[in-house]
Amino acid sequence: MKIRLFIVVSCLITLSLITQAQNLKIGYVHVEKIFAQWPETKSAQKELAEYEDRLASRLQAKVKDFQTKLANYQNNGPSMDALTKRDAETELQNLQTQIQQFEANSEQSIAERNVSLLNPLQNKLKETIDQVAKENGYTHILSYGSSLLFTSDKSGDISYKVAQKLGFTLTEEVP
Repeated sequence: MKIRLFIVVSCLITLSLITQAQNLKIGYVHVEKIFAQWPETKSAQKELAEYEDRLASRLQAKVKDFQTKLANYQNNGPSMDALTKRDAETELQNLQTQIQQFEANSEQSIAERNVSLLNPLQNKLKETIDQVAKENGYTHILSYGSSLLFTSDKSGDISYKVAQKLGFTLTEEVP
């Protein structure tokens, strides 16, 4: 009796696993390739580069001002009275501190701007991947670059459908 029960349970488990395996459809997507060729990503990268350039120009102006005042101090320092000399030294120290703070704040600001520009694009890409997967009956989508994908045929690649849904044509090579 126990043997029959064991055989019946084993058969039911096997049938259940076979049924689940038949419903499984796995696809993959080249996220990096899509992101590299997506016009919206290029636009965000251009905006970030322009922001970096503006900050670099402001930093350069601060450094130039510091260098001008330092040169003035070095040229006129010996002839300055003690009070003027101390004021000039304090001003130079303050300018140097401001430059260092501006550099640190700029790096943080650039990182924050990068996140604010790319997060919406990453979310949009994920939503689009989810839509394409659902429309095409995929139960699981893997990223092509991840170490989890060992082999696959081209029929599971939804990258071109995702790019099309995002409004551009994906090419073979990453620029």
